Amino acid sequence: MVSFLEARSASPDQVALNERLVDIVAPTPGARLLEVGCGSGVLCRLLARAVRSSGGRMWGIDVAPHFAAGARRRAAQAGLSALTAFQVGDAETLPYADSRFDAALVARLLLHVQDPEWVVRQVRRVVRPGGNIVLMDWDFGTVAVDHPDRELTRRILQWRTDHRGGNNWSGRQLWRHALKAGLHDVSLIPIVSVSHGEESSLTQSLWRAAQGAWDAGVVSRAEGEDWIEALKEQIVQGIFCTSIVYFVVCGRS
Repeated sequence: MVSFLEARSASPDQVALNERLVDIVAPTPGARLLEVGCGSGVLCRLLARAVRSSGGRMWGIDVAPHFAAGARRRAAQAGLSALTAFQVGDAETLPYADSRFDAALVARLLLHVQDPEWVVRQVRRVVRPGGNIVLMDWDFGTVAVDHPDRELTRRILQWRTDHRGGNNWSGRQLWRHALKAGLHDVSLIPIVSVSHGEESSLTQSLWRAAQGAWDAGVVSRAEGEDWIEALKEQIVQGIFCTSIVYFVVCGRS
């Protein structure tokens, strides 16, 4: 999974998204930053470089030991060990003192937890008053793909949205979670990620969606393979287009 996350982060759509997230977090030199649900540490490494002076440091926490270990190893390989710290821990019981951090990021995590609002409350607790908190999740219900068979496309995308990979409406719910958790000065930034080729992480998700749908009996294997083949033909012709909306919600502790 560490290798999968690293490979996904190298796809053009995810590179652009992560760069935009760093701009939104807007880390300042010397800041103490936390990422909750850090995975393999891709964003931690990007943010660590931005806070490297004046005693700045980047913390990452993840419930999976192999993610924390992988993040630590890759940070060391990037020469960032002195600027980063990774540990195993649960987002619902963050092991940090109140007001420990200047800012926090929660990206691609809340769709996987049982009580997203409580996690945001925990993050608010460990960020100093007035500190920035940035939440981000995709919303698979916003996926648009140009395909000649609309009815089949709806079946595949609806199955993917409702039955795979957690709460795929999480993106649209972040605004509510932020407000109910007591964040101040809340704002929402929708990022539309558009892909035209097979190398994007979204396109790869479409292939997996079709395969999952035929495994689940929602479509036949022949229908799924034909659906993928039609999109691959569009890629060859240079006319393929798909998009998804990532919701970024920003607030202050």
